[in-house]
Amino acid sequence: MNRKTGFAILLGVAALLPAEVASQNIFQKAGNTISSWFSPKEKPSEEVVVEHTDLTKLTLDENISIPEIDKDARKIRTAQSREMRRLQRARLTDLKLIRDYEVIKATLSASNLFLPNDTVLSEKADIFLRPFLVDLRIPDYYHVMLVMHSDNTGSESYCLDLTRARVQAVRDWFARNGGNTDYMVVYEAGAFAPIASNETMEGRAKNRRLDIYLIPGEKMIDMARRGQLDKR
Repeated sequence: MNRKTGFAILLGVAALLPAEVASQNIFQKAGNTISSWFSPKEKPSEEVVVEHTDLTKLTLDENISIPEIDKDARKIRTAQSREMRRLQRARLTDLKLIRDYEVIKATLSASNLFLPNDTVLSEKADIFLRPFLVDLRIPDYYHVMLVMHSDNTGSESYCLDLTRARVQAVRDWFARNGGNTDYMVVYEAGAFAPIASNETMEGRAKNRRLDIYLIPGEKMIDMARRGQLDKR
């Protein structure tokens, strides 16, 4: 087909179209130029599909130990150190890097979250929990473990019930305030893991606490592999 014949065919097609369509550029369709009809389709971005372990089925120690990090460990440690500094600036002081500097552990006094023997978050709890919302914006960026502890005042069942209700209240707060809780696991520890003597008031106050573990999730590891952690 020569150029003249092709042009005549195009004019003929235009004559058969409705007037409002014929008045448009005949090389356009649904807002796309004809050149785009023959352009190669963009390949969808390759997403890493992970067969995710059911975190709720694991013990706390098991959750802290996974997922394993290999060649990107240095990038993860750098990102975790940077995040810990941000939390420190938010008036959170009891912070540690554990598991070879890959996991952040934050400890909050229960007195900053609850009134004595209460399971409803106090008004000032917002000040101490809100800094962690940033860490819950990206699903699976962190596996977040919430572990509530008590002193040994009261029966074993009372302490377990108290810590169960309290840790659930914290989880609910994150959910209500826009945090993604799909990769959050809660544990009630009762009085089984004291960090001080329960024989003194000061010791019992230290034992009443919430431990928050920020464990690198599969999304963080994927971002480290792609060199995207510094852009977060």
